[in-house]
Amino acid sequence: MLRNLKTIFRGLKKKKFYTIINILGLSISLAASILILIWVQDERSFDKFHPDYERVYKVNSHLDPEHNGSIWGSSPGPIANYARNIPEVEHATRVSQDWNVTLVNDEQKRPITGMTICYVDSNFFSMFNFPLLEGSLSGFQANYTHAFITESTAEKLFSTQQVIGKTFRYNEDLFSVAGVLKDVPQNSSIEFDVVIPLAYHAQRFTQWGGNGKWKTIDEDLGNYSFSTYIKVKHDAVPSSIGELITDSYTKARDGENSTVFVLTPLETIHLIAPDGNKSGLRMVQIFSIIAILLLVIGAVNYVNLSTARALDRAKEVGIRKVVGASRRRLFLQFVTETVVVVFFALLIAFFLIFLLRSGYNQIAQKSMSYSFHNGLIWLYIGLAIFGTLCLSSIYPAVQLSSFSPITSLKGKSLTRFSSNTMRKILVVFQFTISVTLIVCTLVIKNQLAFIRQINLGYDKDHVLTLGLPNEAYKHIDAIRDELNGNSAIQGISLTGIWNLTDYGHSTGDIDWPGKSKDNKLIVSQATIDDNFIPLMDIELLEGKNFTGLPADSSSYIINETLAKQMGLTPPYVGASMSFHDFPGQIIGVVKDFHFKSVKEKIGPMVFWTRWGAGTLYVKTTTSQVQQAINALETIYNRYPSDSPFSYTFVDEQFDSVYKSEQQTGVLFNIFSGIAIFISALGLFALATHEAQTRVKEIGIRKVLGASVFGVVRLLGKNFVMLICIAILIACPIALYLMNEWLGNFAYKTDLNAWTFVVGGVLAMIIAVITISYQAIRAARANPVDSLRDE
Repeated sequence: MLRNLKTIFRGLKKKKFYTIINILGLSISLAASILILIWVQDERSFDKFHPDYERVYKVNSHLDPEHNGSIWGSSPGPIANYARNIPEVEHATRVSQDWNVTLVNDEQKRPITGMTICYVDSNFFSMFNFPLLEGSLSGFQANYTHAFITESTAEKLFSTQQVIGKTFRYNEDLFSVAGVLKDVPQNSSIEFDVVIPLAYHAQRFTQWGGNGKWKTIDEDLGNYSFSTYIKVKHDAVPSSIGELITDSYTKARDGENSTVFVLTPLETIHLIAPDGNKSGLRMVQIFSIIAILLLVIGAVNYVNLSTARALDRAKEVGIRKVVGASRRRLFLQFVTETVVVVFFALLIAFFLIFLLRSGYNQIAQKSMSYSFHNGLIWLYIGLAIFGTLCLSSIYPAVQLSSFSPITSLKGKSLTRFSSNTMRKILVVFQFTISVTLIVCTLVIKNQLAFIRQINLGYDKDHVLTLGLPNEAYKHIDAIRDELNGNSAIQGISLTGIWNLTDYGHSTGDIDWPGKSKDNKLIVSQATIDDNFIPLMDIELLEGKNFTGLPADSSSYIINETLAKQMGLTPPYVGASMSFHDFPGQIIGVVKDFHFKSVKEKIGPMVFWTRWGAGTLYVKTTTSQVQQAINALETIYNRYPSDSPFSYTFVDEQFDSVYKSEQQTGVLFNIFSGIAIFISALGLFALATHEAQTRVKEIGIRKVLGASVFGVVRLLGKNFVMLICIAILIACPIALYLMNEWLGNFAYKTDLNAWTFVVGGVLAMIIAVITISYQAIRAARANPVDSLRDE
């Protein structure tokens, strides 16, 4: 065994160039594949840390499915109560959330912003695994001013985790810390910093007047404001439970209901949106394929070089067979040689992972674990190594060990299947993958550019938004006058739209003459003032804007989509409609604009002025941004507030909506580049070997007058032909994959032929540059040196 290892190391050392190429290719492919698989594992691990997660479902609400209505991930308050009455249901719990709130430690005068509060039912902790580090769950729901906070929230609020009994304030209410929870895992779809009994939320709902005739959350059938989770029994049929919940809801609505409630597995909600959009799942699947293909490309490099060097090693095999080496022994030697190469490649791969892990987490915006105690990661690594060894060792070992000693000593090899043909197939395979990835990268780049350049229907540049302190709204007219008098401010508007790039406040409480009874139209609603439409440069197609006068309370402005879905015919102005039981008239129609992600079609929208608004929109210019911000901060600080002054630009909100796509695009570019690099590395080594094996032929051709270009063409034409074949195979594959991916966007770039042409040309350029270096070097060599030993 020791002698065998010495022989292997001596052989590897003798051919340093090919050894380095093999180890480099395998180490990079292993490192990249393992990094991708860690990301995939993280994406697929969401919510799987809960006990019996396979039996936990979230209730989605499909509004008016007969007319392709919206699908929401939320549901009304009573839905959980209906579920509890179903024998197949083990638990049902509700969660309501407040985002971006400010908590205050009054004792230390310390406000903490950006917090998320979860209001939960009493059985929340029976269904979900959020461990309690300190305190007790006993009596938690009995006092709605008790709260559980996470360990990181405890540090932020109190600078310690010994916080039981300490108090903090949210708005005007004081809460006592009853327990400390372990920080929510980053792979949880339920996120919070503070957990408060649902009784607190229920009391506020009633105090604020409820929702029309419904005065409690257990009666309110109109607000789809809860995330409802259900844990079913082992033999339960989720679809049947959804039907029973729907029946109970329909009965409560006196038969007037078009909403269907559907149970969605908890383990899928991170990757599949409530409306069925599978863009997240598709990207995880694509990355899984890329991880496998990277391993295959690395292994293919090894196979190609091993078979290409078969003739070089034929004499070695022949001599060893003559002196008594069996085919089995030779086979084991070549397999062991591959194991040694893979072992060194794996060590380098681990070093690369250690080196790149923080940057990788930063790009992916995750906190992925690289612990050696993660059994699943070791399983992935083991499968990756096993697959690489199988791909890269068995065929070369079988081929090399099968040489006849007589033909081997003559410098020839006789095989049933031409190794040259196999190499050609593998080169085509490698570059098919590379071209496919290049084209996919270009399409993803084009789609992201399309999103950035799409006409949103409004002007988002130089517009910032902020919320004012409650006291400031009592003086809003004076604030408007002051800001309008500032030369740095081009315009202001007070609106209820907190995020114009991802706005989702919807209702079905709309009526108009001629509306059919079965039409359950859901529309987005927004409170605006008379400045909003001109400030955002939204095009008014017909009619007029609000006037800022009390008469606006019975006026509505709608978008094109709503006009069509209402079945109105021009002229739209003057048509009657009722909204939240307030009759009025349509005074204007605006051109459709995007107020949600481009993955969704533009929906119906109503602008009105009756309800209060709390978000200030301010338009400025590039050169006067800071001056405008300073003016806003001065006004903000005049009024008492728990929250420090903060603002957000609309274009930053727009970028955050597509943050996931941007991050995925960056990762895709990186791993595609790695795949192309590994393929080019293998091609470079093959071109080098080709030049070395034909060195005397090249020398003779040069003596007979061949030009450098002629020699380069001789060595490169076969490779170029293989790349052309790869391009022809790759284009339809890339077309299929990108059609699938783009299908998740309602608004998308065109898949034109130029994208595929550019992808093919890029692949050809990379291949030609790779081949040409060694071909030119061989062509320019002195033929005397090449022929000296003949």
